[in-house]
Amino acid sequence: MRIKCPECESVLSFTLPKTGSYQPKCKHCGKAFWLKVSSDDPPKIGFGRLKANSPQKPESTKPATTTTPDHTPTDVKRASNTAATFDGTDATVDAGSTKAGTVSQGSSQDIVVKSGTSDSSVSEMPAKLGGYRIVRLLGRGAMGAVYEAQQVSLDRQVALKTIRDRLAGNPASLARFIREAYAAAQLTHHNVVQIYDFGEDAGRHYFSMEWVRGGPLDAVVRQKGSLDPRLAAGYILQAARGLQFAHRHGMVHRDIKPSNLLLSDDGVVKVADLGLVKIPDQADIESITASTSRSGPLASGTEVTMQGTAVGTPAFMAPEQTIDAANVDSRADIYSLGCTLFYLLTGRPPFDGPVATEVMQQHAEQAPPDITKINSRIPEPLAKIVNRSIAKQPADRYPSLVECIADLEQFLGLSTEGDFSPSSDQADQWEQIAATYGQAAAPRRLQAPLFYAAAGGAIVLTLLSFGLGFAWWIMGTVMFAVTIVTVLTLDSHQSAIVARIRSWTGTLSLIDWIAAGIGGVLFLLMIVVAGLWTGGLAGAIIGLALGAAYHFGLVASTEKRCNEPLQNAQRFVRNLRIDGADENGLRSFAARYAGGRWQDLFERLFGYDSLIQMRQILRQDPSFTGPTAGFGIRDRVCANLAARAKANRQPDLQKRLAKVERLGLQSEGMSVSEAEQRSWALAEAIMKSAQVAPLQAGADAVNARAATEAKRNQMKAMLADARSGKYKSKRDKFAPLRFAIGGPTRLIIGCGLLAVFAVWGNHQGMFDSIKDIETLKKIGTGSANFDQLGSAVRDAAATANQTVEGSTFMGSNISPWSVGIAGLLMAMSAFVAGWRMSLPASIATIVILIGPALGIPAISELIPAWITAAGIGVIIYIPGILFGEK
Repeated sequence: MRIKCPECESVLSFTLPKTGSYQPKCKHCGKAFWLKVSSDDPPKIGFGRLKANSPQKPESTKPATTTTPDHTPTDVKRASNTAATFDGTDATVDAGSTKAGTVSQGSSQDIVVKSGTSDSSVSEMPAKLGGYRIVRLLGRGAMGAVYEAQQVSLDRQVALKTIRDRLAGNPASLARFIREAYAAAQLTHHNVVQIYDFGEDAGRHYFSMEWVRGGPLDAVVRQKGSLDPRLAAGYILQAARGLQFAHRHGMVHRDIKPSNLLLSDDGVVKVADLGLVKIPDQADIESITASTSRSGPLASGTEVTMQGTAVGTPAFMAPEQTIDAANVDSRADIYSLGCTLFYLLTGRPPFDGPVATEVMQQHAEQAPPDITKINSRIPEPLAKIVNRSIAKQPADRYPSLVECIADLEQFLGLSTEGDFSPSSDQADQWEQIAATYGQAAAPRRLQAPLFYAAAGGAIVLTLLSFGLGFAWWIMGTVMFAVTIVTVLTLDSHQSAIVARIRSWTGTLSLIDWIAAGIGGVLFLLMIVVAGLWTGGLAGAIIGLALGAAYHFGLVASTEKRCNEPLQNAQRFVRNLRIDGADENGLRSFAARYAGGRWQDLFERLFGYDSLIQMRQILRQDPSFTGPTAGFGIRDRVCANLAARAKANRQPDLQKRLAKVERLGLQSEGMSVSEAEQRSWALAEAIMKSAQVAPLQAGADAVNARAATEAKRNQMKAMLADARSGKYKSKRDKFAPLRFAIGGPTRLIIGCGLLAVFAVWGNHQGMFDSIKDIETLKKIGTGSANFDQLGSAVRDAAATANQTVEGSTFMGSNISPWSVGIAGLLMAMSAFVAGWRMSLPASIATIVILIGPALGIPAISELIPAWITAAGIGVIIYIPGILFGEK
């Protein structure tokens, strides 16, 4: 390992010491400097000057060994925890680097050794942050630490990025940063790492992002060396498409480098950290000195700076970005992308060196090296793309990524019209793969028929259970419910419904869970007291058996048969991606050429959401003659759950944004009450701005610079209006009231009424008369003809009327049966989210309970007043069901 002495810049060679902090002494100048070895694998080395007041001899020492180029040993001693104060960051290098003090290409696992390593955002690995369980530390950068984590509610793997205290401690700066990140989180593209969420836990701010199974492109180069020109061009083409999408939405990345381009196992290149690159904006002052921002290599990410200074990674930074990062446009990203392509083709960036300012100066003043002389295998057309991308003057580069993408597609021999156009051989091969998969997945065609068979079986079992007595009435219903739950549970990782359920339940509040728990307990109490538990238990056992039989007999066995054809399909799609096929065109090809059973294979390759989108596209295409219908029940359930989750998430997002904005406004001197009011307007403005469609600037291409400027001006205008008080939006004072009369409350009331009905009915012996109804026995045995059935129904109604006339609810004129019906309908109304359902539900409950006392008459001897009132109550519920969630 070789580094340059931070004092005299002499080259020093040393054997890598153990993890820890050291104070080696340079043999040439005799001055000590600090050196820190991380615990990463491979370890990273940080080194720099000691402050003048730092002792040059540590209080406690531990020897290590270094050698200068002439192999003369030089003592290296380990510093105590309190012995040294680090003077900023002078360099961060990979332990395996062969160059003296080389600025790292920016691996996410590089460390930056800063003054005050007690920063809580990086010094300690928490066990949990918000709703995320921390698995392991991935790395630390200038912005904070990055962890692998598990989102508990959705049971999915994520990357969790924390924010250093130095940024989080500046409320105005933090608010600005979260605004940009929130806007980026609203963007969804195949070639962009999705930002899922942001939050704060015990003062520690974090963002969760899509977990990409694979690794960064710099790791690919370190492992394999320079890449094949076509392979490198295909990777950069994918990254360019993701960046183009961001540019169309007015966003500039500012830190494109190999470590921020992640290659998934599926062959997809994704741009990471879009919206998470901290830049100064709107003339706000950062609490960071200019000297810190310019003192050393910005090796492992971006550096927070004052306005008018650099931000980015020096080895890949555009010349104009070294002067003023806040006002660069999309051409700075094109330059960085060109430097990244240079790196993939040669194994090194165009400019390199041990000191950040020197590298920046090279970008600004020196001509880039001839890439064909470094790697003679690079074709001239690709070399021209690189040279144009890394031109010194922005005007000499590609004006936008539209032209760059067109040249890359032309080099790869792809259609420049935007859509993937398969060759005849590719089409034949895909058709064969899809046909093989279709044959293996044939048993899945039984899914819908088996579902309807289970529903029909539940109805039949319910009718048959009448002959067994009242205690068995719910057996069929419970059997069906448990069967569905068992199937979904055993297939949870593949089920779109389970994913939507997890997403929805993850948005429920503690009060929602308490209400559901209370309602569940009351419902179980009703079942037990009414004597229905016997049939419920039998139904649960049968349901478990049917669900398990379905999963292991159909799902698991089919999955095993489909494994090999699915892997073949995945490899085929991966190869097309690596060859540069655009994702939208590739997915359209996969659907159109897969035959009549295309949907199953398509969903396994691209996911349920992509399947829904492709169905919509193909329905509007008259040239497509294949099926576009799906399993209607599943689609409706998923859509309903997604809508509920979104409705629950929006108020929570606004609340969290408002909190950050309120602290930012208060830090600027605004009063607490005024900041509270304005913060809600700011949060609303941010959420509206993030939903604006991409800004178009031409029929054939998007003017990214105009889009960026328009977005910046739009955000500034909206924020200025919100700050000035033009928008009077503030926290909804009636939100607690609306919540109090919402679904959870209706669930508790409904289950409470059912419990009262069960307790009272059991005490009065009302259920005994039902158990003795001979009609049910005849229906259960199937021996009743229509005449006998009509006579039996009349007898049963008369018996029920006599029971009702002899039993009133707690001495009033309210029928206990009215209590049961009102409770059942009220509990079921909880499935209609929102407070609007509460009005018709309340009116209907009143009508059902006291309607007969208010004058609702009986229709006949068979239909007494309480049944009439119940029928009217059901009709009153209909508007709430239709419009309750609007």
